[in-house]
Amino acid sequence: MAYDIPRIRLGRTDLMVTRLGIGGAYCESVDGYRAALDCGVNYVDTARVYRDGEDEKVIGQAIRGRRDELVLATKTMQRDAEGARKDLETSLRLLGTEMVDIYQLHHLNTASEREQALGPGGAMEAALKAQEERLIRFIGVTGHDWVQIQQAVATGLFDTSLCWYNCAMKEPEETVFREAQAHNVGVVVMNASRNDKLFNAPDAPPPEQFYRYVLSHEAVHVTIMGLRNVELFCRIASALSERVELTAQERAHMETYGARMRADGKLE
Repeated sequence: MAYDIPRIRLGRTDLMVTRLGIGGAYCESVDGYRAALDCGVNYVDTARVYRDGEDEKVIGQAIRGRRDELVLATKTMQRDAEGARKDLETSLRLLGTEMVDIYQLHHLNTASEREQALGPGGAMEAALKAQEERLIRFIGVTGHDWVQIQQAVATGLFDTSLCWYNCAMKEPEETVFREAQAHNVGVVVMNASRNDKLFNAPDAPPPEQFYRYVLSHEAVHVTIMGLRNVELFCRIASALSERVELTAQERAHMETYGARMRADGKLE
């Protein structure tokens, strides 16, 4: 069943994305991805390294016949232009598409990696050339180190950013989000549930509340969820079609819960 999930323009791009998207790496079946797409989401995120390329291959099969409806994002871990170009060509072939909507420099978690990727002969050169050739539309950056991603976004070179954020990990509010808002960069959030660990306490709020929490921040455009459980994904899609944001009281409750879970070491 397709739910009417609200859409938003992704930062300075012209892409209209559903507030919930699919995160790659966890689903191994074409049917699983199709079932998630049938819930009404239009944003799909994968990477060259996920399951040694099998993820892109399965997604390519799942989106056949519906590519034009989707916003498709993938990533390269290569830091040099030649390697990034080879990755892109492989991604295009496996995904069965002539163009990727967002091509992301994956895991830029250190200053040295960022400098290599953005310097002469780096991956950014390949991305810009591919953009000129209309093989990709927009360029993004991803990573797990908030300060490093903040510094990448601060260059003004990236159209989108992907980082961790949840009710227990609020660091992006003072790092990535602040810089993204200054440059009108699209913000995609992963780990809204900290790999489902935030679901585990006996008094845990309903799963959909964690996704509403991240979408309640004005800097956030879309949150992605890996398909560990397609049924749960569809439940959250349904809930977000009814309501995307939290009240101030609900938000405070989520932050209290998240802080306790982090302090208790439940999220490691």
